[in-house]
Amino acid sequence: MKLTVLIIFGVGFFFSAFSVVNYYGKDGGEDKEFSRKANLALRQVGHELLKLGGDERSAIPPVKITGPGEFTLMLESAFSYDTLPQLLNQALISYDIQRDYEVVVKRCDDYIPILGYNRAAFAEDAVPCVGREQWQGCNNIAVVFSASSASPGGKHGLKFSLFLLIFLIIAGIGFFWKKENTTDGSSSVSGAAMPLGNFSFDHYNQTLRLGDQRQQLTFRESKLLFFLARNANEVIPRETLIAEVWGDEGVIVGRSLDVFISRLRKLLKGDDTVKIKSIHSVGYRLEVAES
Repeated sequence: MKLTVLIIFGVGFFFSAFSVVNYYGKDGGEDKEFSRKANLALRQVGHELLKLGGDERSAIPPVKITGPGEFTLMLESAFSYDTLPQLLNQALISYDIQRDYEVVVKRCDDYIPILGYNRAAFAEDAVPCVGREQWQGCNNIAVVFSASSASPGGKHGLKFSLFLLIFLIIAGIGFFWKKENTTDGSSSVSGAAMPLGNFSFDHYNQTLRLGDQRQQLTFRESKLLFFLARNANEVIPRETLIAEVWGDEGVIVGRSLDVFISRLRKLLKGDDTVKIKSIHSVGYRLEVAES
């Protein structure tokens, strides 16, 4: 049972962790791919703007990541703002970039925004300030893209995996904490030995004491004696003893019970008030004389 629980817990934990790691790993890969496309798209815009300004020889200015989802074309020159929306849209289509975005034109010297619009305004043909007289100084173009919108199914799957992972972690902590407490509890009562005639029987530590003499029992000897002691002076069928002591091991050789009974008789030989009697064709009885 414990092994089954551990297997289920382990499999659930593995797949939950794998789903979360895979989601974020995939997301990280998509971000790198997006950054590459955004960089190239803005360089294409820079190329077209320079051409329109009569400059066909200068190197394309660099594109820098200046914030979360923000890419800045370091144009450092004047350009025609009226042509920017259409050029940017064409470049984004060329590189299959479909995220929402905001465009901010900033002065080179103090980075103060002087112009700007967003994707919705372009789609509605309502880009502000187009056609007006523009600042002719040095400008840079910053494009801020929205975060990637994962599919609803992917998000729900991630939420479920995170919930399951947290649940399994809490359940695992609770399971092992309970197990540890149970172990500690067993140790704390291990000294509360069971009186058995003149013997003192400590089932937890598998010891049998008679005066100053201490005998160490095996796990199976202790388990068998404990069951007999709990049912002292009662006839217990062989089948019941086998099921109680060996039941978790499947089929056993019937002779094993007789061997262990013989061992217990030798261990109990020092006290005449405690004896294991054979009941023919039925089973055994642990006889403990009343004090």
